[in-house]
Amino acid sequence: MARKGTSWPVWLRRSSQTGFTVLFFWLFLETVYKPVNVTGHGVKLFFQLDPLILLSSWLGSWQVAAGLTLGLGTAVVTLLAGRWFCGWVCPFGAIHNRMSAWAGRRAKYRIQTGGYSKWQQAKYFILAAVLVSACLGLNLAGWVDPFSFLYRSTATAVYPSANDATKGVFTWLYNADPGIGKARVTALSEPVYSALRQHFIAAAQPHYFGTILIGLLFLAVIFLNFYRSRFWCRYICPAGALLGVIGKNPLLRLKRNQQNCNDCGLCISDCQGGANPSGQDGWKPSECFYCWNCQSACQRDSIAFSILPAKAQDTEKEPVAK
Repeated sequence: MARKGTSWPVWLRRSSQTGFTVLFFWLFLETVYKPVNVTGHGVKLFFQLDPLILLSSWLGSWQVAAGLTLGLGTAVVTLLAGRWFCGWVCPFGAIHNRMSAWAGRRAKYRIQTGGYSKWQQAKYFILAAVLVSACLGLNLAGWVDPFSFLYRSTATAVYPSANDATKGVFTWLYNADPGIGKARVTALSEPVYSALRQHFIAAAQPHYFGTILIGLLFLAVIFLNFYRSRFWCRYICPAGALLGVIGKNPLLRLKRNQQNCNDCGLCISDCQGGANPSGQDGWKPSECFYCWNCQSACQRDSIAFSILPAKAQDTEKEPVAK
């Protein structure tokens, strides 16, 4: 049987992930002091969409900033449609997804390790610690929330390193002035550098204590994807855990045709969240990112997502022909 092509929901999800990731970094660059911009445009949008920031802020002060109420919208949609935010919106999740794909593991290994693991419960204990600490006035969410972690890592380690490296390369080109005859590389590099100075490179790049530590933590979290797909999202992320609790019984549910399924495991191999789409131990909506990879990977069209009551059976048998 020829392998079928990637389904349109997967392409739509990939486009959504790409768009929100680009938006996040564009908003980040808007906070950088450059000669032509005014800082602070909209970078708080992703934090406002985060229910964990909303809940921890409320528990810590019994007050909520007006902008954070956007997190209620995320929670309501999650209540109905499951943990979609992790698969379609979160830029940190998109980075983990890309790194997991680059790991290039064989299908057999992905099938063996792609299913649900009891260690995925660890993120719920981390969530509990974050919420208890918020009640005690300690803001752990500012350290382990995915947007906080990504923004801090980018601001203190990734961007300063990229900024200094860019300056170093163009400074070397200017001083070395390489070329052939009268054709000089600087004829192209200097206009490019001028544009970067206006729109990308910080006018004055601050450096921070702890940059190396934060950078190493960021790299460690990123490279853990080579051990398990979306390691952060499966085992650590407290925001994902909160969304998993909210979306534990969604209306949008996976439906598996047992009679048509041959238990090949392809759906598990491409599952981002370890949600057990094969149904052997029960599909776990609290771990599902609604990436649609399982449905796209299934060669027998045994998996579909449908609007079902929370207590409805997620498996069905083909009707017997009379």
